[in-house]
Amino acid sequence: MDATAVDRLYDCDLLDRHGERIGPVAELWLDNGRPLWAAVRTHDATTLVPIRGAQMRDRRLVVPVAKQEIEDAPRVSAELSEVEHAELHDHYGLTVPAQRLVRHVRR
Repeated sequence: MDATAVDRLYDCDLLDRHGERIGPVAELWLDNGRPLWAAVRTHDATTLVPIRGAQMRDRRLVVPVAKQEIEDAPRVSAELSEVEHAELHDHYGLTVPAQRLVRHVRR
């Protein structure tokens, strides 16, 4: 995915696997240039949501997880630590990659 395509994901509505609205995509985290996580604003917090396998539908990003799982996810700091990285992967039942995620800077 090129940088322009990644930039288009910002401000999309993020929906859970049942089509329930979670919030707008505020930030993206990449692994080797591929967007793997989206930061979404929910109530008074920002939560990271895995977007591998997500589908784009009319400025809506539908992720393969449920709203409750997103709301129960651990909160992370602005600079994602190794511990937070591992906690997120554990929460969503994902394998922690060897490479660290990189926050995407919107153009």
